[in-house]
Amino acid sequence: MQTITIQIILLVLFSILLVAGLAVGWFRYQADRKGVLGKRRVDTLLKKFGVIRNYRVLRDVTLVIGERRAKIEHMMVGFFGVLIASSVNDTAEYYGTVRDEYWTKVTDQKREKIENFERKNQQDIDVLREIFSKNGVYGIRMEGVVVFCGNHKKTLIGVTGSNVLMDLRTFKAYLGKSKFEKDNDVDVPALCALLDKYRQE
Repeated sequence: MQTITIQIILLVLFSILLVAGLAVGWFRYQADRKGVLGKRRVDTLLKKFGVIRNYRVLRDVTLVIGERRAKIEHMMVGFFGVLIASSVNDTAEYYGTVRDEYWTKVTDQKREKIENFERKNQQDIDVLREIFSKNGVYGIRMEGVVVFCGNHKKTLIGVTGSNVLMDLRTFKAYLGKSKFEKDNDVDVPALCALLDKYRQE
């Protein structure tokens, strides 16, 4: 009788763990489809790198100056300057050039046009430059990167003419470059305070 009771308890526990595992897998799948996981991975890498250096890491920043608007997924402000990053979530093949208005994304299910994220980053940097110059801030080093967050073995980055397109592993190594340790005399709190004046929720 006691053996049967233990077996029932173990069966119930196994069933609970199985359902919980399936639920977690389903939520991760849904998050991955919406691009949430990719953004989270890039954000985590930036925070791990930035926090110990007293850099500021911002996410989903909308800046408005006049008629111009920048919607920036990831921004790191440090003594080196400003780094912005766009995350591309899906495991797919990506084709195009840096000059194209759109890139082509190919999966097993479909072929579609997507935004040229490198061009978007450059447009966002131009908005930052306008904000800085309007406030007498010059000489801030700025650059943008595009991080493809899908499975690195199955993702093909066939976009040509660029050196700022990378997968997560390459991005992690990229943050280790000496230029992100260089002190270019950027006042991080003051620069972030200035950006806050142009932020829109």
